[in-house]
Amino acid sequence: MREPGQIKRSPRVDTRFEATLIDSDGSKHSVIVTDISREGCRLETSDLLKIGESVQIEVPKYGLFPAQIRWALGDEAGAVFLEPIFLP
Repeated sequence: MREPGQIKRSPRVDTRFEATLIDSDGSKHSVIVTDISREGCRLETSDLLKIGESVQIEVPKYGLFPAQIRWALGDEAGAVFLEPIFLP
């Protein structure tokens, strides 16, 4: 049972792969995806990401995934996909 205040989430898969984040200005940032679910992912990057910014996450062999940055702290950030993705 969920505790009050908890957000129900899809199961997350621990991973570690390189991707490119394209921000709303078209600038590209190298990121590492450290976990992923149907609804979002956790990223590592040395770049400053803006909370609320619409971005695209480009994953080699899989394409572009529109997302929004929901939180950023230090060298980590969380993004929510604008459409659920289907993991292989």
